[in-house]
Amino acid sequence: MSISKSSIGVFLAKIGVAVIGFLGVTYAARVAGAEALGIYYLFTAVVSFLTLFTTFGIGSAVTKRVSEDREQGEFLAAGFSINLVLYIFLCVILVAFRNQFISYIGSEILYYLIFPATLFIVLKKPIKHGLKGERRVATGYSLGLVQSAVRVFVWVVLLGLGLGAVGLGLGYLFGYLAGLVVGAILLSIKLKKPSRRHYKGIYDFAKYSWLGSVKTRVYSKTDVLVLGLFVSPMYIGIYEIAWMIASVFFYVSRAISSVLFPNISYLASNGEISRIESLITESLIYIPIFAFPGIFGAILIGEGVLKIFGEEFVIGYIILTILIVGKLLGSFNAVMTKVINGLDRPDLSFNVYAVFIFLNVSANFILIYMIGWVGAAIATVLSLGIALTMSYRYLSNLINIKIPTKEITKEFTSAIIMAITIYIPLQYTEPLTITQTIAYIILGTIIYLSTLLTISPKIRRKLLKITKKVLQI
Repeated sequence: MSISKSSIGVFLAKIGVAVIGFLGVTYAARVAGAEALGIYYLFTAVVSFLTLFTTFGIGSAVTKRVSEDREQGEFLAAGFSINLVLYIFLCVILVAFRNQFISYIGSEILYYLIFPATLFIVLKKPIKHGLKGERRVATGYSLGLVQSAVRVFVWVVLLGLGLGAVGLGLGYLFGYLAGLVVGAILLSIKLKKPSRRHYKGIYDFAKYSWLGSVKTRVYSKTDVLVLGLFVSPMYIGIYEIAWMIASVFFYVSRAISSVLFPNISYLASNGEISRIESLITESLIYIPIFAFPGIFGAILIGEGVLKIFGEEFVIGYIILTILIVGKLLGSFNAVMTKVINGLDRPDLSFNVYAVFIFLNVSANFILIYMIGWVGAAIATVLSLGIALTMSYRYLSNLINIKIPTKEITKEFTSAIIMAITIYIPLQYTEPLTITQTIAYIILGTIIYLSTLLTISPKIRRKLLKITKKVLQI
């Protein structure tokens, strides 16, 4: 499957996940409140952190080896077996520190749900990475669609029964179970008995790429884990809602980066460096395409957007704006590190990840302690800015990178025109109702896209091409 078509498939899957997730979290926020959401997000952060002990870069290594189209069943089986052995050690840690986990999360029932939740993740990860290695990335991400749909369905039922944070945790658990079952059905690779050579092949790549797994979790969960030490669950719930909204603007870039790695790995193994360079240039055009209007939109109507989830969430509008900036930097960095890994230089990505993790963790502790929960968002921006600088420098030493400044400038200009246009009527309608907020979102989207498609023939042609491909899917 081509990069563009695969990216479209991933993007559509992510849009589906976003829509279902947004509706589900909106329902949960309005029914259960920020406090219950905060406890739930602490639970998921702990689960995510603990599963680090069962991955250590194995997923990326499985994707890499399977994408090489040689002995796929053996490499996938090796990944499964390593994950399961590591899961046993994880269970030992959970039992040994039982009281500490219960105290930190704030729920004994959610503590017991950690065991099956981590098991389902351990089993699902190799399946998803196996699908990526087959260059069926969109299929792999469709598992997230199934997972989200089941999770939200369980939420609606259990929150209606008044189960609160426990109901949210059970939805999370059953969602992963559904994704695991569907993934096992869709995977075409048949497991075969691995030899020592296959384990070594996994290890040779994972010994550098494991830090990438840590980096991903640090990026998405460190702020929550550290906030859990300093603030009440209510603030964590609000922070994570802001994080979720900020993520919506980057599904295009995440779709691109997800597809890039297995395809660039394939191209690199065939020596097609010029095609890789052109793919990167095109990819960089679309990373900030929704981020720029998102930043201005958060500044102008962020409070109104957060009010959709409830009045108590409005105080997170500053967090929302900062996080969109951070995710913009993170999206550029993700694409570049994916390419570096695809070029079989995980040692360079290792350096980027190591610096990011150190800066992110230390900055979170320092800034949250000094200035409160806003410090978590600022720490994300600072650490990602430095990581991006490093990854760009490393990648430019491997291949030629041409930054599409002309198209990116047009995107930024279109966002400014949008902001100026909606700023004037905003002066007469604040504070915003939910209906007015939705109207401004629609108006801003129309103005931005109309302007961008008018001043950028290249993006206009690409959008028409993508639209035709979407209709063919």
